[in-house]
Amino acid sequence: MNKNTLYITFDGLSDPLGQSQILPYVCGLAQSGFHVNVLSCEKKERLRKEKTTILSAIDKLPISWNYILYDAEGGMLSRFFYILRIWNLARKTHRKKNIELVHCRSYLASLIGLAFKRRFKIPFVFDMRGFWADERLDGGIWKEGKPIEAFFYSYFKKKEKQFLSESDAVISLTHAGLKELNAQFPKNNLDERTTIIPCCTNTDKFSRKAVKPVDSLVDVSSNDHVLIYTGSIGTWYYTKEMIDCILIWKQLIPNLKLLILTKDAEELDKILTNYTLEQRKIIISASASYKDVPAYLSIAKAAIFFIKPAYSKIASSPTKMAECWAMGLPIITNSGIGDNDLYFNTNKGGVLVEGFSTPDYRSACQSYLSLSADPDHYRSIALNHFDTSMAIAKYVAIYKKLTAKS
Repeated sequence: MNKNTLYITFDGLSDPLGQSQILPYVCGLAQSGFHVNVLSCEKKERLRKEKTTILSAIDKLPISWNYILYDAEGGMLSRFFYILRIWNLARKTHRKKNIELVHCRSYLASLIGLAFKRRFKIPFVFDMRGFWADERLDGGIWKEGKPIEAFFYSYFKKKEKQFLSESDAVISLTHAGLKELNAQFPKNNLDERTTIIPCCTNTDKFSRKAVKPVDSLVDVSSNDHVLIYTGSIGTWYYTKEMIDCILIWKQLIPNLKLLILTKDAEELDKILTNYTLEQRKIIISASASYKDVPAYLSIAKAAIFFIKPAYSKIASSPTKMAECWAMGLPIITNSGIGDNDLYFNTNKGGVLVEGFSTPDYRSACQSYLSLSADPDHYRSIALNHFDTSMAIAKYVAIYKKLTAKS
């Protein structure tokens, strides 16, 4: 008989992140002997578009999915209302199904997981997904000068300490993040309870052999040297710096073009107003559903993205890295993010830009031009470190260990 577990996430299964970083793991756990009861927060429009796809993915698997509708525009106080609603759903689920483990994705969900651990003595998995409170401060979402936001930061840093000390298992995205946690909390025996699981990808779907190029969908030719950016515009991602870098690189690679794949068209347009029409000619933008991303990646010679250097980013593992390497693309990004130094310096995954100046960009371009052109080399990084099946195996091992005690 499958053991009942509870998976709580404030990211929706209908979000692109949910489809790449939640749904595959939930399905993998369900195929490994667990009944997974998922509680999520869904955005109305995305749910309308993706609900059928999600239901098809979990059909015939021991997965029960309940959700509440969620408005991403609400403030932090409104989040506590959502937490209360998910808490009530979680209690009802436990009463009906006798939950044996609660798995919480990030900090908001972990408020419920910690309460479950204390009240019902149920094993609690703190899947921290990075330094959430510090990310909000570093990203300017919270400001220390605003008393209410300073209170929220202090509150969640206190809860972070409790999550780390009282959880039965911790998931860190990076070795660098775990090293920092050990320095802060040396008495918590975190090495014994922590598993490193970076953001992974389905290397069968993200494979050049599995897709057909979509040159006809974008304005590129076979002679263009295309670099691609995928994902959000703003907050953490340095879009302007990336475009500045591309403009410098074009001096050395005359047929260079930048393809930006994003749903944030308005934000991108605001940034592009800083450039001349001539400069903008090398930039192509498009929007695509998650399932079409591999086809767009297949057009490119390499991927590029810059992330705001900040303390919290040592615990970050961008999903796009796994996806791009799986497609055989070298990556151009900046140093100091997560375990980048390991994957780029040891595994030769691409080019690390040391700064955001013209000399830095020129130096990076010279390094790029001397990189290996073998797609199999870059794909091997994904196969060896970022394959979804590897992540699922680690989650299954944690679940089996903790439910064996219950």
